[in-house]
Amino acid sequence: MSPRLIGSCMMLPLLLSLQPAWADDASGNQVQQVIKLPLKLNKPPQAAEHGAAPAAKPAAEAKPAEGKPEGKPAEGKPSEAAKPAAEAAKKAEPAKAAPEKMEPGVPMAKPPTRDLSQPSPEVRAPGGKPRAAHRVKPRRPAKHVEKAAGEAGQVKGVVGSILKANSAYIAKHSPGYLAKLGGRAAPRATVVACSSPGGNVGMLGGEADADLFVISNLGNQLASSEGSIEYGVRDLRTPLLMFVSHTGCGAIKAAAGDYSNLGPAVQKELDNIEIPKGIDATNGALININNQVEGAILKFSGEVEAGRLAVLGGYYDFNNDLKQGRGKLVITNINGETDPARIRELTRSGRYFHYGFMGR
Repeated sequence: MSPRLIGSCMMLPLLLSLQPAWADDASGNQVQQVIKLPLKLNKPPQAAEHGAAPAAKPAAEAKPAEGKPEGKPAEGKPSEAAKPAAEAAKKAEPAKAAPEKMEPGVPMAKPPTRDLSQPSPEVRAPGGKPRAAHRVKPRRPAKHVEKAAGEAGQVKGVVGSILKANSAYIAKHSPGYLAKLGGRAAPRATVVACSSPGGNVGMLGGEADADLFVISNLGNQLASSEGSIEYGVRDLRTPLLMFVSHTGCGAIKAAAGDYSNLGPAVQKELDNIEIPKGIDATNGALININNQVEGAILKFSGEVEAGRLAVLGGYYDFNNDLKQGRGKLVITNINGETDPARIRELTRSGRYFHYGFMGR
């Protein structure tokens, strides 16, 4: 078989396969060729400034070539020539504009003017109270500094007064008298006074100051200073033991009220002052004097029975409550005797060792 005949035989199947397609094209509208025009590019200003690639104009805006009708693709499948144009149109979509910046509906407050280095006044520990806002205050000395300065000034003044009084005392006495004070004490009376300044005003003075063995405590009581009192009575052998109170005694006022807020040691001393609650200071002081005299008589009963000890009570009447003169030291008890008339009689006669309960 000749080569030309072999080639004709090989082309026959190919022609048969193309025959249906030709028949379809002949039966439908005639397919016109679509001419692909070059796309016009819109050059955004920003892209031009920054050297970015210009965005392509959408394919929908491309105009067909003049003098040639638009091609209409066949129904069913899109034209192969139209696919590249659609893809180019998708790529050439203009970039989406940035979203419009919306202003907040509520205007922002101005920045705070306070010092942000300080903690916020709202910050507080759990369960605690809000902290006060930090305020810059003018610098001034702290209260404790002012108090310390005041106390220092007070101490300086007191020490100065004591030294001045000592100098005056020395100037009024001879060296021999002062030398006698440095020897063994030989007092003639043991006096238990209140620690308050009003408890021993005017008692000491003159040449008699070396004759008194003075003990001070809260409420001029026996129990608080029993050892010192015993030393005066039995070791120094003083024939007189005297308990002296005064107007407005703070210990008496405390003992007549509620002193549970005071320290344990102070409470212990006030417990020994046995007076009714709510009693006024003058009557409370007089009752306390009688109690101390009675307790001393019992303690020193041997000296009392032997006639070697007199136990008295006195009251500095700064308000003239007893009507015997303002500031006068009034004897209110002599060895258990408390009747004012009997006391005046014993005082005038000098019978200080009289004990009514002993029949003498």
